[in-house]
Formats: sequence, structure tokens, C-alpha cells
Amino acid sequence: MKKLLFALTTIIVCSCAPAALAQDESLITKFVKSATGSSDSQLGSLATTLTDKLKAFGGSLGDNPSVKGKLDDILKSLTGGKDSAALGHAFSLASSAKLTSSQMDLAKQVGNVASAFVVQKNFSKLEGSQTDVASIVNSLRDGKLTSIISPLKNVASNAHLTDPQKNLLSVLTDKYAPGLKKAAGALDGIKKLPGFGK
Repeated sequence: MKKLLFALTTIIVCSCAPAALAQDESLITKFVKSATGSSDSQLGSLATTLTDKLKAFGGSLGDNPSVKGKLDDILKSLTGGKDSAALGHAFSLASSAKLTSSQMDLAKQVGNVASAFVVQKNFSKLEGSQTDVASIVNSLRDGKLTSIISPLKNVASNAHLTDPQKNLLSVLTDKYAPGLKKAAGALDGIKKLPGFGK
């Protein structure tokens, strides 16, 4: 009886696993296809790097459906044009409970590459900021986070930013350069003091 029960359990588990994997793979395929279909060749490369990081992180999780669900949420949001939501999901990975140090490192890499993808997608054609945007994207992809502060500040001061771009920059600044926002707020406060600039 035990052998029969074990055999049935094995059949059920094995028959369910490919369906879940196929769903993940179709989501990955859809995301990569939408990125490579763009006129920006850099997006396709970033999408491939991101999906590689997502697969590595997902493969390291074992049975952790809540965190694996966040990985799907990242891809769904990016494919659906909800870039702020995608970053929220990506940034929350590193705060997931019970991650090993190597899983934590992979989670951070996912967040960085997702950020690079979002920056490239939303800012690569921003007038007067192409060099800074390229610097941010390359630094995020390579995990050199201290290198993004100055270019991030430069992009944030661009007069051609749209409201959605400002919102994305706010999310990125909160994550990668929280001191930048505090310093800007303090500077605004100083400028409002009586007699400033006289």
C-alpha cells in the first residue's frame, strides 16, 4: 500500500511540475519577445540578463511559492508596462524571509537588472541625458551602485522629464540614493529661508 501511495504521489507531483514550468517559461518568452521586438537593441540584452537572473534565483528557492510568485509578478508587470510595480516586486525580493546569503545576492542582482531595464526603457531617449542614462544602466547591470548617484542626480534635474518619468526616478532614488532626496529637500528648505540669495 505504501509503495502504491508513493507511486501515485510521484505521478501527481511530476505531472504538475511541467505545467508550472511551462507557465513560467511562457511568461519569460513573452517578456523577452516584447523586449527584443523593441527598436532598442539594449532592451533585448537586458531582458535576457534579467530572465537569466530570475531563473537562477527561482531555481535556488526550492519550494517557496510566495517568493516565486513575486518573480512572476515582476515579469507580468514589465510586460504589462507597469514598471513602478515591477520595481516594487523586485526590490521586495531581498526582504523576503529565510533567504540564504547567496539567495540574497541573487535577489539584489534581480533588483539591479530590473532597474537597469526600466531605466533603459523609459529614459534612453531623454534629451540631453543619454550619457547619464547609459552610465546608470551599465552600473546597475554590473552591480556598481555607488557609480549611479551622480548620473541619477543629473537625470533627475533634466527639464524634459515627464510626470511618469519623475515617478520612476523617485522610486529609483528611494532605493539607490535615499540621501539625494533628503539633500534636495534640505536645499529647498534653505532656499525658502528669508534673505536667501541676497
